[in-house]
Amino acid sequence: MEKLHQEKDIVILAINLTDTEINIGDVEDFTHEYNLTFPILLDQNIDVATLYAIQPIPTTYLIDSAGIIQYKAFGAMNYDKMVQEYEEME
Repeated sequence: MEKLHQEKDIVILAINLTDTEINIGDVEDFTHEYNLTFPILLDQNIDVATLYAIQPIPTTYLIDSAGIIQYKAFGAMNYDKMVQEYEEME
């Protein structure tokens, strides 16, 4: 995700389901360890997870500039798949 964020003119918002964390500080440690420059928002009350029916974790949504979900991936995505789906949105 970081590579895609650096190479394309896109906004990435990562959502952390904080009830899955033993220590909330782990999120910041992860961000620093992998030098992530996009925001990681904390879903402390599981509102976003409920609204978007997040199952399984991770789930990825590609949302266009009009706010419409164009692609949904269940499970991890590799870089090539992210680029492919992003380019199909353009």
